[in-house]
Amino acid sequence: MESLVTYLVAAMLSWVPLYAHAPGESAEDARGRYESIAHDVAQVVLDGGEEPLFGGTSGRAETAILMLSVASFESSFKKSVDSGIGRGDHGRSYCLMQIHVGGGTTLEGWSGPELVENRQRCFRAALHILRGSFGVCRKLPIEDRLSAYATGRCLPNVEISRSRIGRARTFWESHTPPPAIPLET
Repeated sequence: MESLVTYLVAAMLSWVPLYAHAPGESAEDARGRYESIAHDVAQVVLDGGEEPLFGGTSGRAETAILMLSVASFESSFKKSVDSGIGRGDHGRSYCLMQIHVGGGTTLEGWSGPELVENRQRCFRAALHILRGSFGVCRKLPIEDRLSAYATGRCLPNVEISRSRIGRARTFWESHTPPPAIPLET
């Protein structure tokens, strides 16, 4: 799993460099937080009970890269968002994936504060949301399959979908992916 975490941290650093860390947070602390974030994403995508977004031997790693691409747009991995202080959508969206729950819960039954409290819950709920969008938009080209996530409908040429998938794809195609990793059970 460490090779996957290293790969994910490299992607995160390419998208949101450490110089963008929070005031009062050292670069060393920010890097440790990035590693912790990457570890939590890896734990979720390597869970044998979770279906990845992509098939093949590298499908889980590719799923992790896409999830972190989405997080980079949603939260820029900001410490304030990670800690629950910073929230989007007028305080209704929580955690690094900015999951919109308002005062309610996710489909899994987790409240916004519970998503912040346990980062793996955040990524697990997000994976389910992304998988739902991929499923309902399966007839669209891959770059448009997050359009239901972005707009609530399957539409071609949705910039939010294309930017997130494009960022992940660019990193994936320009960096050798880690070897396949055994699933956690």
